[in-house]
Amino acid sequence: MTAIVATSRAAIDRVLPRGAIVLTVLSFAYFAMGVVRNRVFANTYGAGAELDAYNAAFRIPEIALDVLVAAGLTAPFVPIFTSLRHERADDGDANGFGRTVLTGAIAVMTVASIAIFLAAPWLAGVIGGGFDAATQDLYVQLLRINCLAQVLFAASMVLGEVLVAHRRFVFYALAPVLYTTGIIVGTVLFASRFGIVASAWGAVGGAVAHLAIRAVGTTRTSFRIGFGSAFGTPAFREFFRLMLPRMASVPIDPLTVTYFTAVAAGLGVGSVSSLSFALDYQVLPVSLIGVSFSLAIFPVLSAAFADGDGAGFRAELGRNLITIALLTAVAAIGLFVLATPLVDRLLGGGQFDAEDVSRTAAVVAAFAFSIPFDALAYPLSRGLYATHDTLRQVVASFAGLVVVVAVTQAFVGSEGLLAIPLGYTAGVIAKDVLLAMFLAPRVRRVGRATRPDRETRPESAVSEP
Repeated sequence: MTAIVATSRAAIDRVLPRGAIVLTVLSFAYFAMGVVRNRVFANTYGAGAELDAYNAAFRIPEIALDVLVAAGLTAPFVPIFTSLRHERADDGDANGFGRTVLTGAIAVMTVASIAIFLAAPWLAGVIGGGFDAATQDLYVQLLRINCLAQVLFAASMVLGEVLVAHRRFVFYALAPVLYTTGIIVGTVLFASRFGIVASAWGAVGGAVAHLAIRAVGTTRTSFRIGFGSAFGTPAFREFFRLMLPRMASVPIDPLTVTYFTAVAAGLGVGSVSSLSFALDYQVLPVSLIGVSFSLAIFPVLSAAFADGDGAGFRAELGRNLITIALLTAVAAIGLFVLATPLVDRLLGGGQFDAEDVSRTAAVVAAFAFSIPFDALAYPLSRGLYATHDTLRQVVASFAGLVVVVAVTQAFVGSEGLLAIPLGYTAGVIAKDVLLAMFLAPRVRRVGRATRPDRETRPESAVSEP
């Protein structure tokens, strides 16, 4: 039996990166918990002023977290942390770097949260200008509660990157599930007494659980949570240099969705809703396969680059690209074929009539063509990040956005709402092509002799490849 298990695991590892199944399953659990949360919110609050204030109160703190911490952290941390682990006999330098990033992330987010906390009344007038006075007061209260959660998230995100580098994916991926569970529990147990404020404190409780499970996970590694002050080291300077381009790319996705919404708004009643529902269908296979598999392979690529293992780097990246392409192609075909019955079964009925089903299903089917190309952008981007390059991914993303707008505008007159998925598909294809062009020469150079920075600056822990 042991031999059978070992053989089966080896066979799976040849096709799927280790950790990919865990990440996919737990990512699906996170989506499922999101569905439960939405239903609990709908049944508890309805589509009223309370829920409007709650949703609005999360926007500014989450944007601050994305810009100041999340965007810059996810690309450069794992490659630099991995290089430090591989260049030293122990993990001391890597762990010192990790504690320094942890300290910096908490400090930056604390300052930002204090500023948002103090500016809450002003933000209520700017963001919630359409709310009545009572709802604006509720917005201020919820916004200030949410500021605490963002500081916890900043710490948890750094610990999450440490877990990814050590390939401890269970603790990493459980965190979002526990966060959503906290919101649900807070709402179910206390909403009848405290209203929507119970959900906000449930989110804080979920953020505590988010941080706690990752902190527990780090006890299975050599990393220990603590204060770090190595801000002047070459490793941290490179981290700061690499995070800046990623921070600049934060507006790309919101800009894309905003543009699509603006186009759909001019195409008739129901178009915006159909677009929103269709995007929910499109993003699921991309997240479960493209994002999860690419995250699982990221520490492997980073380690191969740190070791100068060009053959291993190319083999792992190539296998991941093929696996993602095949699985997402199957998912795209399935979604295309089943678009109408899925939309009819899950959304049809009541006020969502046959015309709404037909329009939404057509958009879902059109978006299906983008799924493999959208998913392939993730391993290609991770490949660039693993070679300590964040700038070219941003260039490819902005170029893809330009193509999205150009193609959508060219076809919206003749194709109507279907011009949006057509433009999106063209944009992600253009992005993939650029990413592949940028990545190919860097992949060929992995493992060529000794990296120049190691010969000329042996004291530098991490330098540009």
